[in-house]
Amino acid sequence: MVNGLKMDPPWLHGVYLREDFNFQAQSTAIPPEPEPATEAVDAGPSEINSYDHLLVSDDDFIKSITDFSEDDGADSETLFDTEPIDDVLETDPQVDKVARKDRFPFSLRWLKDFQLEFNSAVTFLVGENGSGKSTLIEAIAQLAGFPVCGGGKNDLANQFGPERQSELAHAMYVHFKRRPRDGYFFRAEFYAQFASLLDQRKRDPEFKADPYTRYGGQSPHTRSHGESYLDFVNHRVGDGLYLLDEPESALSPQRQLTLMAIMAKLLKSGKTQFIIATHSPILMTFPGSKILSLDSGSIAETALEDTQHYQLTRGVLEYPEKYWRHLTEEEDAS
Repeated sequence: MVNGLKMDPPWLHGVYLREDFNFQAQSTAIPPEPEPATEAVDAGPSEINSYDHLLVSDDDFIKSITDFSEDDGADSETLFDTEPIDDVLETDPQVDKVARKDRFPFSLRWLKDFQLEFNSAVTFLVGENGSGKSTLIEAIAQLAGFPVCGGGKNDLANQFGPERQSELAHAMYVHFKRRPRDGYFFRAEFYAQFASLLDQRKRDPEFKADPYTRYGGQSPHTRSHGESYLDFVNHRVGDGLYLLDEPESALSPQRQLTLMAIMAKLLKSGKTQFIIATHSPILMTFPGSKILSLDSGSIAETALEDTQHYQLTRGVLEYPEKYWRHLTEEEDAS
């Protein structure tokens, strides 16, 4: 316990690399779904649906790795594993194939010796742009049973973002201490699309419940980005597993402190766990949290003061003229 907060992770224990996943296999990325034919195009069903027999459906894939039951709150340890699905990920033979290990996301340096265990109820994933933070948290989301575009388990049938699967998730499995009854994957860049989905449900006469109840009681489109996000945290987040991808993009520094205060209140129950990909040094100050850096060849725990985010932010604020002079000198030199 840290400052009265229960910081032992209650749900997700770890994410591990599949021993049977073939990184040497030749493969391309999961192909996009074919565009539907228009009246001006004379294409038969076999041409239009050329990928249908190659891809497992999202629902079948999620069901194969989660299979949530009425005993979701059981205390016994549960290991979710998946059968190898390499055969499902065949691709268009006309596309040049390369070994998985040589292309993103399987070329990420830290994936070689990947083993990720959570020993705090709040874990931050940090790293430079392109280090793989969002890719990793997206994979965890799919393995936990959330849509990769963002949302909760109940939103799996209404995916609204461009991605429908996480390639990286195919190489991993998760180990839960206990299975949470609730949770959510928040992706800041797709929250506007999710707000439109709520509006669509509100207009649907077949949707009997109020879709805004758990999101502040009104359409997120009627609030600023930051206000609607705090509505989400105040009304939607509770006991469960919550994955947040760069939440600071919606929040001012003051509102980031508000988010931390809400998190602290939730953590007192010992039934809430956060995994957060972030660039914010403010959020990283959360007491008792663990910071995992993806900037080296492996995922390593690091101290706040050792992160580039902290060092650069502090340096710029304390010596702005020094950094500005350095930036302008570089520009003159070029």
